[in-house]
Amino acid sequence: MKIFIKWLRRLIICMIILVMSIYLLAYIIEAPDVGEQQYIKLYDNQNNLYYSSYQSDYVTLNEVSDDFINAIIAIEDHRFYEHKGFDIIGIARAIKVNVFSDDIQGASTITQQYARLMYLTNEKTWNRKLNEAFLAIRLEMHYDKDTILEGYINTVYFGHGIYGISKASKYYFDKEPSELDLNEASMLAGVINGPEYYSPFNDMEAAKERQLLVLDAMVTYGYIDENTANDAYETAFVLNDHASKTIENSYAYYKDTVLDELDELGFLTDSYISQGLNVETSLDVSIQDTLEDTVSEALEGMDELEVASLIVDHNANVLALVGGTDYTTSQFNRATSSSRQIGSTMKPLLYYIALENGFTPITKFKSEATTFQLENGETYSPSNFNDKYANDDITLAQAIAVSDNTYAVKTHLFLGENALVNFLNQFGYTHISPHPSLALGTLNTNIYELASPYVTISNEGIYNDIHTITKITNNNGDILYEYTPTNQQLLNQDTCLILSQLLTSPFHEEFSTYASATMVNYQVNTTFAVKTGTTAYDSLCIGYNPNYTILSWCGYDDNREMTLQTQTRIPKILFQTMANYLQEDDIWYEPTDSIEQVPIDPITGEYDESGLIYWFKK
Repeated sequence: MKIFIKWLRRLIICMIILVMSIYLLAYIIEAPDVGEQQYIKLYDNQNNLYYSSYQSDYVTLNEVSDDFINAIIAIEDHRFYEHKGFDIIGIARAIKVNVFSDDIQGASTITQQYARLMYLTNEKTWNRKLNEAFLAIRLEMHYDKDTILEGYINTVYFGHGIYGISKASKYYFDKEPSELDLNEASMLAGVINGPEYYSPFNDMEAAKERQLLVLDAMVTYGYIDENTANDAYETAFVLNDHASKTIENSYAYYKDTVLDELDELGFLTDSYISQGLNVETSLDVSIQDTLEDTVSEALEGMDELEVASLIVDHNANVLALVGGTDYTTSQFNRATSSSRQIGSTMKPLLYYIALENGFTPITKFKSEATTFQLENGETYSPSNFNDKYANDDITLAQAIAVSDNTYAVKTHLFLGENALVNFLNQFGYTHISPHPSLALGTLNTNIYELASPYVTISNEGIYNDIHTITKITNNNGDILYEYTPTNQQLLNQDTCLILSQLLTSPFHEEFSTYASATMVNYQVNTTFAVKTGTTAYDSLCIGYNPNYTILSWCGYDDNREMTLQTQTRIPKILFQTMANYLQEDDIWYEPTDSIEQVPIDPITGEYDESGLIYWFKK
């Protein structure tokens, strides 16, 4: 026992020395920048500022209601003015609760939360947590409590795309933060713990339950008496009738995409942000505005249906991006973060491989109801839309025009199931299992990732990373990063050109025999390649020409089936509108010397001087 006590004493002494050393180091290191010196600014492709990470209208503690200050301290960190960044008593209490009950309790102090907010992301890694912990200590060693609290309330997230108490008070109550009464202040203090759950705009009952916890904490720690708390709780919220008009959410999904890319590049760290980051992006405001207006008009009257849309130029610059119908309601970016099946938009990728392996625009398979006997003994019976079949041989050109499923599966099995898997691997799709259904788009992904192979094909086989960031500089004008295209010739130029000409087929009414050409009712003014994709839950349309690639998706977040044509046609409408907006002059590819142009009968595939022109390798 004496030996145990001896070693325990040594361990405690070592821990004390370690903690003192950490605090001493934090004191020696220069103070982290707080307030408005530390920022990220995003600029569009005309060098106009459209976002600053200090979104809030900065206010001092004297410009904020005492009720809010007291409420935030009571519910988030009632020993804020006593600890040095870490609440040892709170940590011990949280451990006890988490171990001996079913409740889960956190112990982050306001200083720790502020340190986390300064990083702008919520990545849950040990390295990140250690960095945050040390930053919290540095804050405590260099700044007084009021400065830390002031920075926190100006930075914390209140939901609906709002940061900082100034904008939050205006959004929720159309008031200045100094005008908040106890009822309003306690609600806003409660929202911080979970804005999506406790916003009264989302769930009034949950907001009132959370408010009660805040008021109870204020009573417990002596800020108000019980009668005052009861009066506040029984008072109904008078919410802002025009909340969405009090904040600017334009380009919010695009902004989030840039910040994610900034994180991937390694620049969302204290050492870089403290320098000030000026980020030049490829955002084209006129295209973005038009895309947002087009989405709003197309979805008018369609409650809960969500949309994602993306426009990329031939150099893989993201010009415009929409990740949902309303950023104030949901910040989930469906363009970059969803995982949905892509349906028949997979087929052009399959047909690229087919053209590489001897197929031509007039290669034929029979379109009929087919049950495939697989090598593992199982069977697979795909069907065409509405069970419509030619019951005859059809060309590749017609299979693309009407999106024939049996033709695609026959092609897939003819080439070998691994051929499509290997093709997708080139674009980062790993861990894909070969299966006959892969030809029909059972791959789960999003339009941002799907843009990569399509933009490569549109750029005649030249691959570049899809990106939003073109250049990063700091406050001193030092260039920290500049995007450099790799211009890798990943795919065969001639094959891409032949495929692009084939993908004009969906516009041609001549193919509408046993089934309609998929884009015959959505004509555009100039030449575009296009492919649609539909599942029970998703609808997509992807089109491109030498200048632009347009990708759109729609569906329900809860995977509800779309039963109406007015729903599934949304991506086609977005493509048609944006294609006509983007391209006034008819610009199309030029065939190389290795390609010959041949007019053919669209149905038989025979040579026909007055037929549709397709391209063939000589």
